[in-house]
Amino acid sequence: MKHTISRPFWKNPWIIIIIVLSILGILTGVYGFLEKPETRSDALYDTFQLFIMHHTFEETPECLVNISRWIIFIVIILLSREALLLIIPEQLKLLKIRLFYHDHIIICGLTEESLYLANELFDKNPKERMIFVDNVLDNPLYRSLRNRKVQLIIGDPYSRRVLKLAKICKAKEVFVFTGSDTLNVDIAQAIFSVLESKDRTGALRCFVSIADRELKILLEETSLFKYKTPKFDGILFNVNEMGIKYGICMNIDKILPEKIETVPEILLVGLTEKTEIALLNLAHCLTMQREMFRFTIVEKDETIINFFRKKYRYLEDFAAIEFVGEIENVYPEKLFDSILICIENQTEAIKQAISIRYLLGKNEPNILVFCDEPNTFNNVLNVEGKLNDKGEKEIFPLKDRKIFLINLFEEIAGYVFILDKSIEEKAKMAHDFWNKLYKENKKYDEMSGHFRQTNRNQILDNFLRTFIALGKPFNVAQEHLVSFADNDKETLAMMEHRRWMIEKYENGWRPGERIKPDEFKRHDCLKQLDELPEIQKGKDFDAIDLMIHLLNNQKNEN
Repeated sequence: MKHTISRPFWKNPWIIIIIVLSILGILTGVYGFLEKPETRSDALYDTFQLFIMHHTFEETPECLVNISRWIIFIVIILLSREALLLIIPEQLKLLKIRLFYHDHIIICGLTEESLYLANELFDKNPKERMIFVDNVLDNPLYRSLRNRKVQLIIGDPYSRRVLKLAKICKAKEVFVFTGSDTLNVDIAQAIFSVLESKDRTGALRCFVSIADRELKILLEETSLFKYKTPKFDGILFNVNEMGIKYGICMNIDKILPEKIETVPEILLVGLTEKTEIALLNLAHCLTMQREMFRFTIVEKDETIINFFRKKYRYLEDFAAIEFVGEIENVYPEKLFDSILICIENQTEAIKQAISIRYLLGKNEPNILVFCDEPNTFNNVLNVEGKLNDKGEKEIFPLKDRKIFLINLFEEIAGYVFILDKSIEEKAKMAHDFWNKLYKENKKYDEMSGHFRQTNRNQILDNFLRTFIALGKPFNVAQEHLVSFADNDKETLAMMEHRRWMIEKYENGWRPGERIKPDEFKRHDCLKQLDELPEIQKGKDFDAIDLMIHLLNNQKNEN
């Protein structure tokens, strides 16, 4: 990668040489001029004139002064060399961007997450043109990029001048990862302003990281992110929220038993934001006998527990939730179908998973660990198990112990950024299904990123329902077309309606008479399915018909 990295001057040998020669030149010059004789101030003044090549001599200078002239002349040459090495490469880099960069990717902020994303994009397409915009001069992550052709522009990512240097108007995608929600929104607003004042063909997809989920919900309702313009398509994402959703749905066979004959018991270790998100994605599920799932949460802090109960009081209507201080308080009296480790610190989460495995003394149930750092211990901890001379295994990777690391950023990269092709195809099919059903003519690609993501999320929800109903993952082809009895379809429709209710509650909606426009977030359908008018029930059954349509279409293709 072509860039200039600022480093301490004592690590640059040329700077050290320049400093030493400058000191030597000043000393020899001062002592030489003092031989005339001159005052010390005059001698010092005359010496500094040598640096600007301005001194004239009426007679041949003294030996020391002559030495000083040549030393200072060498210093000036070296300083010019250093300046050229800084200026020319930068200008060549900007010229290269100006002439050859279009349909490229811009990443604002160089963090562990953006570094991982850049390497993933490079692995997918080694010819991808990419520009980083970062305001940290000596960022050690620069050296970790696998694509050495990536260009770097040092400057504030929210500066209109810097964005124009990166040719934001010609880019196809931009990712904003600075580590600050406020700064990320400022950058998105700056990008929008630049694009609106310039000519552009097609909308720029702008992915903006927001760590605060509640702030993300508020921002999704603003015009900057809710609606797509001809030039700008803002897409907000939260790593925990989307990573856990995708991770749960794609690993549902590790969380729930294949044959759900009893009510699933799930243990969640730690009461964190990850726990909340896991619950929001699983609490709407029912068994096909319409029994609620049971969750046990390991948490000692009563303050955290009370805050959770107050915040998620509505979840009491969706799932049975119990709190314990230690896992030893419920084991071995209670057996679990799976264990989810939701501790925030990644290292502690992995250590906790191994500790629980030792406590259980057996390789069941499955333990899933949610990690939110791009660089995990996965490669080290999951190396192939080694055998001794007797053919007995001596090294046991985590996967041998049925411990699975769910790297949230890896999940979101494959789901939101690079796009899971299977899910994207089904999301388009779902869009066409609703268009046909409601006699609309909205094109999928013209929808905002916010609404396209809603379609993808609906497909993911089918992964859960399909596994509960059939005992097999959504993307596994069946020998025969799928059909459900009316009673089973009603159970699945209940799950869909429960999912919709939890989504509404999480977004701040409450039961009440709906008054359009939805300024105060009240909805009269926040009640159980059997309490709804038939026309509203039909929408939930339509969602199940869509699921069946997608499954059968998949089988026909296979």
